[in-house]
Amino acid sequence: MKLCATVAEFNPFHNGHKYLVDNFKDKYDGTIAIMSGNFVQRGAPSIYNKFSRAHAAVEGGVDLVIELPLIYALSSAETFALGAIKTLNATNCIDTLFFGSEKGEIYPLRAAAEISANETDVFRETLKEKLSAGLSYPKALGESYHLVGIEDDVISSPNNILGIEYIKALIKTNSPIKPATLKRFGASHDSSVTSQSIASASHVRALIESGNLANDYIPQFSYSSPVFDRHFSDIILYAVKSATYDDFLSIPDCSESLASRFVSASAETTTEAVISSVKSKNFTESRIRRILWNLVLKNSISPLTDPTYIRVLAQNKRGSQIISCMKERSSLPVIQKCARLKDDEIFRVEARATDIYNIPLNLPSGEEYRYSPVPIL
Repeated sequence: MKLCATVAEFNPFHNGHKYLVDNFKDKYDGTIAIMSGNFVQRGAPSIYNKFSRAHAAVEGGVDLVIELPLIYALSSAETFALGAIKTLNATNCIDTLFFGSEKGEIYPLRAAAEISANETDVFRETLKEKLSAGLSYPKALGESYHLVGIEDDVISSPNNILGIEYIKALIKTNSPIKPATLKRFGASHDSSVTSQSIASASHVRALIESGNLANDYIPQFSYSSPVFDRHFSDIILYAVKSATYDDFLSIPDCSESLASRFVSASAETTTEAVISSVKSKNFTESRIRRILWNLVLKNSISPLTDPTYIRVLAQNKRGSQIISCMKERSSLPVIQKCARLKDDEIFRVEARATDIYNIPLNLPSGEEYRYSPVPIL
């Protein structure tokens, strides 16, 4: 089978995602999405649970949705991409990775990725210098790209940057998967401006949280009850106030200076005040939020840890055929029922995350072990 794959959050699945999938799916025998679970890369709970979002993606044209484990999903863009590519590589049956980008051309994204992946002396020294000057990693990375001749229109847009990280991960893992991109149109990333029937996922989420209909921008599928950041404020605040310096230091991507800032901020009385107190030009808000959620979820696993399984979230009839192909060729077990993962360290974090995610939904613990994907016809 000739298969293509995309890395996604589908938070939620909207018309822009459908446009991207529709432009690739007819060129291949099957389409796979590797999707974040109940917590997403910006350091927040997903607006709908992962089973609901995976189901919507299959109804929207994806044949098979597999899960991006939380240890990668709740991490920096670099490790988010690397974890996704390592998981896709393990299937041993994917030909093409596709994604949307503002540039819409692979060559300039590949050029930037090769510079970063191979770490030329100029690039490495420039990046080190910018970080030492107190810039956050994303800002230092952008300025380093600029100084080695990468054009501003390549490195100034979020989907271009994520595309560069995907290609860099393909290079670093010597992957046989080929990258392909489609130029985004309509609303830009995180924009509140809409274009025709396409809005950014952040705008769609804002509409849903404010009680307004987002029907013009998302296909009409059945979703679970929505969950928002505010539902977890007390849980996060409790975690901060009960954590020690060493607790913070055990969390991925939390440096000594950040751990000290979190301890100092524990006197604050709201989650937002904690974030505001810790945030600086060195530390982005997304990084701070990811650390807070990894603290709550008691995740101390390095995001550089290799994946240990491939977990199915949803599939259609063609997706079931892809699963059969994966089971024959994959270097990792392909999991549909998770009881066999009860002793897996990565999955235990996943199960705990789902139990905590379900608190405002008043759902009992153990959903990860009860869920079994049924083919969507």
